[in-house]
Amino acid sequence: MTLSRIQGNIKQAGFYIPFTIYFVVFAVASFLAYKWIQINPLQADTAFGNIFLLLLKVALWFGIVMLVIALISVLVSMLYFFYDKRKHGISVIIKTELKESELDQKQRVHLRIAPILKPIFGFIKIRLQYDETHYSKKFSLLETNRRKFFNQEIEGVYHWPLPQIKEYQVEKAIIYFEDIFQFFSLAIDAPARSNFFTHPTAKAAKDLNVLPRKTEETTTRIEELHKVEGEYLNYKNFENNDDVRRIVWKIYAKNKELVVRIPEVMDPYASHIIMYTSFYSIFNTQGNSATEIPFLNYYKVMAWTVYQSLVKKGFEVKYLPDQEPTVANTADAQQLVKYQVSTSKWHGDKELKNYVRAKDASVVLVSSFSDVNEVKQLAEQHGNDIQFIFIKLTDGLRQQNFFDWVQWLFIQNDTNDLDVYKRAWAVSAIRGRVIENEKRLAAIINTYASPVEVKG
Repeated sequence: MTLSRIQGNIKQAGFYIPFTIYFVVFAVASFLAYKWIQINPLQADTAFGNIFLLLLKVALWFGIVMLVIALISVLVSMLYFFYDKRKHGISVIIKTELKESELDQKQRVHLRIAPILKPIFGFIKIRLQYDETHYSKKFSLLETNRRKFFNQEIEGVYHWPLPQIKEYQVEKAIIYFEDIFQFFSLAIDAPARSNFFTHPTAKAAKDLNVLPRKTEETTTRIEELHKVEGEYLNYKNFENNDDVRRIVWKIYAKNKELVVRIPEVMDPYASHIIMYTSFYSIFNTQGNSATEIPFLNYYKVMAWTVYQSLVKKGFEVKYLPDQEPTVANTADAQQLVKYQVSTSKWHGDKELKNYVRAKDASVVLVSSFSDVNEVKQLAEQHGNDIQFIFIKLTDGLRQQNFFDWVQWLFIQNDTNDLDVYKRAWAVSAIRGRVIENEKRLAAIINTYASPVEVKG
């Protein structure tokens, strides 16, 4: 077994320790108090000594009784859950909301577990196992069903901080039964099959001057309302199916007639813009946390931003992925594109020349990991016809400076994952080569007409 696998098994075994750190602190404090009393014996047959001993005995028995009651309540709840799990089965339902997000996002998760009994004045906490080897932190639900004192179900929401924009597979839940003092924490597994994907967020971007390469459909007309001249030549009488926002109120005020402006047809037929987004990488990014999480997240956010910007221009945008993820069950074209962007990964399989059909392409996204020679060849041949958009991945992380290192060493703790990624990138073995590759790609893209660089 590898060292990482052994560490993973030890960490997983730690999830099932039946007591918490609070119990350890309580036990150590009680032991030290007992030793202190032994070192400093009370004087017998004195009023103070007798009263103090009596108070100690009352406190001792009160503590024992409370601990026993707490433990029994936890045991009863766990045994009830275990019995139902073996006899009837446990229902763990996980639902997620469709929400746009990015690095350090929190996914809103709705959970319902039944049947289950909460310990008297105690707590039920949950830990989710996902993607086979990963676990969430132990968390409590923000409950939504606090109507009865003895509920046989628990239902609520959790804002789950997730590191990546990707599809997540939840395999099981670990249910913890804890007492009022949170001294005991008895855990038991329950199946919880679910999958969901986190969504990229569209950022503000400059207007993209992109034109379609060809017209594929001749059925959808693009109509836009513009200011028109004249009084009646570009107007018509109002009908029930007309947009009330097009009513010309000046004419109504003068003649008491409802007329509407006729929309100007800007383009006789709707055209398609075909968008290519290359996730091909010439660098080995496997195991590099900076490239696999913040850089990949940033590229997905920028890809979705470009797609949304093109959609808002009124064209029908065809997004052609360079890898085949599992198709989402949705008839919504934009939702499907969002899923394809979210589930894409860096790869070394499909090169740019084998992916982009130059005669159809309107937009091609390339990243800092793209092959310079392939981009140069494609740009030299089609640079005036295709809009190349270069996504500079290092913009996804602010450069680490000397003051950041001083703060990390002497002031701040590792509470921000983004800071951890910055330091990992600062010492990465491929950092110098990626920066040099970015410079060469930027020089190539800027050589051709209307270069675009999208920034977050």
